[in-house]
This record gives sequence, structure tokens and C-alpha cells, in this order.
Amino acid sequence: MKSLILPYEWEPIDRKEAGRFFLLWRRQGRKTTTLAKKALHFMMKKPGGRLVTFASASLLVGSELIVREGQVIESARERVTRDAQAIRTAFENVRKGMKKKKMKLETNGDDLSPDDFAGLFEQQKLEARVWHSQTVCSRTRIIAPNPATARSWSGCVFVDEAGHIANLADLLEAMEPIMSSDPEFRLLMAGTPPNDEAHLSYELTLPPEGAAFSPDPKGHWYTSQAGLLVHRVDAWDAAAAKLPTYDPDTREKVTPEQHRAKALDRNAWDRNYGLVFKPGGTAALSLALLHHAMTLGRGQCAFAEDDFAPGWRDLLGGGRIAIGFDPATTEKKMSNPSALAVVEQVGTVFYARLVLVFKTSDPAASRAMLREALDLGHDPHGQARRARRVCIDATNERFFASGLKQELAGRAVCELVVSSEKTARGGEEMSFKTWLGSLLVHQMEDGLLALPESRYLKEDFRLVTRDRGGFDNQLDKQGRHGDTFDAVKLALHGLFSHSGPAHAEAVPLSSATGSPPRRTGWKNPFLRQIEGGVKINV
Repeated sequence: MKSLILPYEWEPIDRKEAGRFFLLWRRQGRKTTTLAKKALHFMMKKPGGRLVTFASASLLVGSELIVREGQVIESARERVTRDAQAIRTAFENVRKGMKKKKMKLETNGDDLSPDDFAGLFEQQKLEARVWHSQTVCSRTRIIAPNPATARSWSGCVFVDEAGHIANLADLLEAMEPIMSSDPEFRLLMAGTPPNDEAHLSYELTLPPEGAAFSPDPKGHWYTSQAGLLVHRVDAWDAAAAKLPTYDPDTREKVTPEQHRAKALDRNAWDRNYGLVFKPGGTAALSLALLHHAMTLGRGQCAFAEDDFAPGWRDLLGGGRIAIGFDPATTEKKMSNPSALAVVEQVGTVFYARLVLVFKTSDPAASRAMLREALDLGHDPHGQARRARRVCIDATNERFFASGLKQELAGRAVCELVVSSEKTARGGEEMSFKTWLGSLLVHQMEDGLLALPESRYLKEDFRLVTRDRGGFDNQLDKQGRHGDTFDAVKLALHGLFSHSGPAHAEAVPLSSATGSPPRRTGWKNPFLRQIEGGVKINV
């Protein structure tokens, strides 16, 4: 039996101590077959009561067409048939070795034609049993990955083609309590890097920064940046293990390099065969940029929920400081939280010293949070720190923001920002939402913004997407809405804005060159925005 299995296939089969891991294998690298073999080995290990739930993404596609990135278009039925055949082959291979162990494998698809066997698989009625005796057996069942039913799953769960499951995060959330209830339960997933880096499987399997892999018939184990154990087998590893790849035209065996040269979409080949993680999708910021920003902010920045992080003022130095505040005072259950950011500029780098999120239905609590943030302590020279500017988002809470500005008068220069209003930048008119979003993204791309290390922050920043040249904020099931992104960009605006506190100077009424020219109109263009402002002539 062992001769039928490639060297890299034995790696996950023999890895018995790991509670969960991901098979990041090239396309057609026998992922489905190996998961089926792993399921049977798990069932054979201990007599009785063992249940393996095999969740296949192929069963979610219905009657739609699936485009396999590269050069092949296959129907949902063809894909289901292929996966069903892979499972059937795995069953047959393992069945041969069971007699020696005095066990018996039977399925409700035995003696059926390939088409009928695939039909059972597609209808989620396929089941396999390993009989340890005449009365004791373990089972494997085939189902579609559905979060609504995942709460009732038990035993081991194997998820095939995880990158094709749109609601993978919900699925894993539903399964987590089950996986934590028994030390013998296991979670295995398989797939290739998705083409949208916003998909959870992208983050779950992203290799450590700077990781390099040389061809190895056994593949490579690594721990991803998300902390998940991953077994990686790319086209070169599979070739070293003697898994052939064929020319799409001549059907002759070819090397990975020759196969890539014939690919109609080389970017897709790099993902599906080279397992290259390429930035893509609609998220405004890539995971690589966020990882760099959080590495830069390690030990320099703090994130907190509901209350201020202890000792956050100790992180401040002697640089210029601005505060961004995105208030949310609605009482809806799924209302987005308020977010506050204190950003300090040190040289050319901007440090988000504090990012705070909180939910409240009490406007007074929001005002108290901002007043607390304005108490910045003293700099290394003993001087009281003052925020250069406080920028408040007034798009949805204009009345509240206006009252807050009046309350802070004399304590801080306060600017109200309405995302939908227009501003001219570089000779081009755009909304403040587009301008400020671009401001933050540009600092990230230049490696000049440091952020706190926080999963919440990473997920919230990733809710901001690019939309027709601008930015849009997606809403997640927790009510988050890219609010921390907005707070940080407002603070950056407070540091970049050229306008500042007003300064009064004596102006001579006459000089050697004569009297200054007479001007009429608004002395300060911002006065027109203040209710009750007085127009003066000079």
C-alpha cells in the first residue's frame, strides 16, 4: 500500500499529533485523495465511535460553471465527478490493506458504477464504514460545508478546497467549540492560495516573511503568519516526488517551467501550481503592508477596546501629535463602534501610539473619551504635550460633532470633516473620503505608518475596499465598519493639514510705500461655516 502513495502524501497521514493543519498543495496534487486516506486512517486507529465529516466545497457549486484558473473550464458536475472518483480510488487503495488488520471497509457506493457513485457523493448521501468487528464501526460522511449545520458536526472535520468556501470564517467559528471539546478531534483543510487576498484562507496560510522553499519530494512544513501549521507542496516539490505534469497540447511529460510557459494565465499558474501569494481583490491594503506596519509598531503602539490601554502615554515622545475621532452614538445592535486614534510624527514616520474602539449609546461617554485622550501628559523636556489638531468625522453625526467642537474650544484646534464634501488636491477635485483614504494608503505603501499589533485592527482595516477610484467601508457581522482606518486617517490629516491656530499681528495702517490695499469679504474663510459668524470689512 505504501508504494501507491507519494512521499509528500505520507507527511500529513503520519502527522498524528497536530490538532489542525492546512494542505497547501498544487492543483491536481492529490489533495482530495490524501484527505480521504487520512480519514480512513483515523477511523482505523481506534475501534468504534469515530466519525469523520468530509466537507467538500465541490458540493456548494450547484449547477454553475466553475472557471479553473489557467486554461480549463469545467462544469460543476465534472468537478463533482472528479472529486468523487478521487475518494473512490482512495477507498479502494486502503481497502487492500485492511484484511491484514482484520478490518473491513464498506461504503454505500460499493458495486455501483462511477456515475452512480458520483451521484451519491453529489447528493451528500455517500458514507463509508470501517468495521473493527461485527458490531463496532467508525464512519465517514460526505457533506457540503454549511455553517448552519456545522454546529452539529463531531469528530474529525476535513475541509476540501477551503479557498472556494465564501463563508469559511463562519464555518470555522461554528466548528471551534466542537474542536475544543475533545483532544482527539482534528481539523484538516486543503486548497491553493485564493485569488482574493481578502479570503480567510489567504491569511491563514500566508508563509512567514522572507520564507524560501527548495524542491523537496516530502514538501515543506511551516507555521503561517496567522499561526496555523501548513504543509506546502508546489509544482517543483510534486515533480521531485515523481508526480507528472503534461503538456496541454502534445500531452508529453513536461517540467514545471515548461508547463508554466504554456499557461494562458501565468498569474493563475503561479497561484495554482507555484503557490505564490499575490496581492489581489478589492481590499485597500494588502496583508503584507499591514504586517509591515504592525512590525514597525511593535512595542511602540497600543490597541485597546472599551477603555484606554494602561501606560499608553508612556509611548509618546516629543513629536507632533494629532487625534482622529470617528464617533458612533447610535443604539442599534449592529451599530459600528466609535474609534479614536492618537498619532505622533517622529521624523518621517507616523506612529499610531493609541488606537481605541468602544461602543456606547451615551454621547457623554464619547465626549469623556475624547477629553481623556487630549490629556497627553508631558514630553521628555517636561513641557505639557498638546495635540496639533483634533479631526472629527461629522459625516453622520454632524450635530454631535458640532457640539463637541464647541465644547473643546480653547483646549484644542478642532476640525470637522465631512467625507462627502469635496476638496481640491493637486489640481483634482475629490471627496474627503477619497483624499484621506489615499493619504493613509500612501503612508502604508511607503512604509511610514506604524500600527499596533492587533487582529481586530487588521480585520477592521481590511474592511476598507477600493471602489471606482475611491474607498468604501464594508460592514461585518460584528458591526465593524473600517472605523479604526477612519480614525487613523483623520489623525494623519491633522498632521498634514497646513491650516492651524490663528495668529494676530499688528498691521501698520501706512508705510513708506503707502497704505495697504483695502480688502472686503471674509477675513477667515472658515467663519462662513460658523453659525452666527459676522462678516467684516477691513
